[in-house]
Amino acid sequence: MAYFRLFQRLLMGVVTGFVIVSCGGQPQDEHAHEHKDDVFVAKMAHTHEKAGDTCFICDASKRDKGRLWCNEHGRYEDRCWLCHPELEDKARLYCKEHHLYEDECHLCHPELEKKTPAPKTSEHIKNEADVFTASVSSEPELFCNEHGVPEIECGICQPQLATSLQPGKSLLVRMPSKASADKVGIRSERPLEQASAPSIDVLCEAQYNKNAMTKITPLTAGIVQRVFADVGDQVFAGDVLAELHSAEVATAKSGYLSARVAFDIKAKTKDREKKLLAENISAQKEYIQAEGDFRIARLDVNNARQKLLNLGLNLETIAEIERTEDTSAMLQVRAPFAGTITERTAVPGQSLGFGEALFTLTDLSNRWLILSLPADRLSDVKTGMYVEAQFDELPGQIVKGQIVWIDTAVDTRTRLVQARVLATQGIQQVKSGLFGQAKILTDRSRSNLLVPREALQHHEQRPFVFVKQAADLYALRRVDVGAASAETVEILAGLQPDDAVVTSASFLVMSEFLKSRLGAGCTDH
Repeated sequence: MAYFRLFQRLLMGVVTGFVIVSCGGQPQDEHAHEHKDDVFVAKMAHTHEKAGDTCFICDASKRDKGRLWCNEHGRYEDRCWLCHPELEDKARLYCKEHHLYEDECHLCHPELEKKTPAPKTSEHIKNEADVFTASVSSEPELFCNEHGVPEIECGICQPQLATSLQPGKSLLVRMPSKASADKVGIRSERPLEQASAPSIDVLCEAQYNKNAMTKITPLTAGIVQRVFADVGDQVFAGDVLAELHSAEVATAKSGYLSARVAFDIKAKTKDREKKLLAENISAQKEYIQAEGDFRIARLDVNNARQKLLNLGLNLETIAEIERTEDTSAMLQVRAPFAGTITERTAVPGQSLGFGEALFTLTDLSNRWLILSLPADRLSDVKTGMYVEAQFDELPGQIVKGQIVWIDTAVDTRTRLVQARVLATQGIQQVKSGLFGQAKILTDRSRSNLLVPREALQHHEQRPFVFVKQAADLYALRRVDVGAASAETVEILAGLQPDDAVVTSASFLVMSEFLKSRLGAGCTDH
């Protein structure tokens, strides 16, 4: 390794002499020669003794986290004397091969990596170079002399920092001259302020309230004998809607009546055996047997009654079956609550399989309105807010309700979020499936900032605008965007009303920002 470095430095000396001659042989300061050597080393091909080896110069992943890198000269910014000659400590030996001080170059001195440096005190930090070594993560003092801005804010020298910007934060871009903006037609103006009303206009669709809607389905197979209700009929809870003939119903009724008879016999037998046992006429064994038979009979009655309940019969009907000893196969289908028949499939003579619905019963005293909310307005909407809706098919009629639910997911196709309104006023003529306009009455208003679509630029899939700071200085400002139209874009965060936003030829400022990535640098000026 030492021989390799010696060969490099000899080669640098030869090239340095060539550079001096090519510049006309003008005398130069000895320290300036060293800087030119540095430029040559940074620009020449980077090699290693072993194939596949890398270091922090050729591998960005091995560089110190948070430490700025000079792309033009291939070294850390706080060790680049070409950009920051005021920081150089000439009393310290300098490794020209790796552009670090010799006492910190772990590539030349691997033993430095094994030592933990002692913490620095105020006496040890005597110049700016030591300050940067002690705290390279913040880089507070580095200044880009080429562009006249702090190095940490220089968008041309440090474009990679743009991806880490939060809304409202900026990098600075210096134009070649103060006249550049006027020459290429760059114009700036303040964003348009537009106060939004305390409401949000969204699309809505009317639907039946599915929490007040049911499919009326017999719990057994059978044949439809008679139908008593039709679509549009208003019915009350318990009204008979249809009658079915079902062999299973007849079997269940007969089984229940038989269980009742057996229960009565076992009850009387138990009472008789209890009386005989008390008179010492019968043994206790007979009484225990009689009591067991009674309990089994009682269980059979309960099971038979439950079968009838499972078929949809209520307790009143079961009592009537017991009183009249009805064993017919007729099953009455009743309405579970008051509402309107909105669908009917029942037809007399129809053979009905298990689980087939005969009617749809709906409570039309309220409706659902399904809203489509823009994702950027979610922060303004919450459950309990009042909503007013109108439909073109029902001119002059206003439907009112409250938001009862907001979806937790965004539709991946439309980027909208669904919300549900329980509408209770003005819904008499509203039909399921109607589309209309809804107005969400929010409890707070907000002021929107709008910029022309041309002002918005994207870098690494993030939105930015340029804000004028001076005649030749612009800030690349990270923003959050909201709703967009054909002409304007809503800025949700990152801008202030008095910011001068570039609204014309902003792509030219973006080109200036990206020029270092396109191969330009400070040595090209």
